[in-house]
Amino acid sequence: MPDLDISELKKKWLLPESWSVVLGDYIIDLAWSPGASQLAVVTVEGSIFLINDQGDSAQFQRIGEHAGGANSVCWRSDGAEFVTTGHDGLAKVWDGNSAQKLCSLKAGDSWVSKAVYSPCRNVFATAAGKHLKLWNEQYEVFYESASHSSTIADIGWNPNGSAVAAAAYNGVTLHVPGKQRQPRKYSWKGSSLVLAWSPDSKYIATGEQDSTVHFWHVKTGEDAQMWGFPTKVQELSWDTSGRWLATGGGASVCLWDCSGKGPEGRKPRVYDAHTNKLTQVAFQPDGKLLASTDNDGFLFLWDPLKHANVVSANLLSSTASCLRWCNGGKFAVGQQNGEVASFNIRSAFKHINL
Repeated sequence: MPDLDISELKKKWLLPESWSVVLGDYIIDLAWSPGASQLAVVTVEGSIFLINDQGDSAQFQRIGEHAGGANSVCWRSDGAEFVTTGHDGLAKVWDGNSAQKLCSLKAGDSWVSKAVYSPCRNVFATAAGKHLKLWNEQYEVFYESASHSSTIADIGWNPNGSAVAAAAYNGVTLHVPGKQRQPRKYSWKGSSLVLAWSPDSKYIATGEQDSTVHFWHVKTGEDAQMWGFPTKVQELSWDTSGRWLATGGGASVCLWDCSGKGPEGRKPRVYDAHTNKLTQVAFQPDGKLLASTDNDGFLFLWDPLKHANVVSANLLSSTASCLRWCNGGKFAVGQQNGEVASFNIRSAFKHINL
């Protein structure tokens, strides 16, 4: 959308904030509690915050830190606790109600890139260097693997919580504790940066350093590749049906039809409005809307299965570094300048001509 008229944006398309808070440091990750009443936030410098969402306002408190910096945060499915990771070699578990630290766990390397809870059980996985560890409710390791060809770039549970995929150089490894002697390998001579499971667990998509997207059929191991992206691909998001995969890797949002035999040989639907590289692309988890952000600070909202037009927008105070939806039509955007802004689509529908 070249030469975007900011005054026109404010009059016609404005997606109003529900609230915003300024935390003073680059937001590296944030996560909604399952009930969507709280946000756990971590910053580049290592601060850990808990934000209480009060609808049209919010209150926050700094509850701890990771020395040297933080990397990720994730809530348990029942909201009783959440886990953060950082550059201190630790995964820290926090009580979701009192915000008190419950324990600190050594994850196997000085840089703990990510922790993620199972969607179905009260266990979580951590990635640190080449080490993948799975922790039970007593915070004991019940599975561990270091058989990765390089530092693990990303991890993710499949939707039924039975397996964890780890992306690294040379492809993806699939870990099914108690049901396999060795992790299953999906080999690919490339450097995977991010991964995303399809909602039906049939496919794993990975964004690649070489400006491609790789697409794996989990059952057969067959793979496909999508190319032509201007930059490396770090933005992936599936719609709730599992048919459509949204990707970044440039200034355009691309939507790939993964039905039937998958996306190979198909051209994507392309959505052009951004004039700078995308930083976030995320489908609504309980609807059909898609949010995208770019390096210029623009936030666009799409209804991509209906048409290719922007349905609402906002100009953020700085570049978005993370964007997370929750059920109920809400999403939060963490920004490089330390601001966290919350948006509620349902309360804003009167501003949106869907």
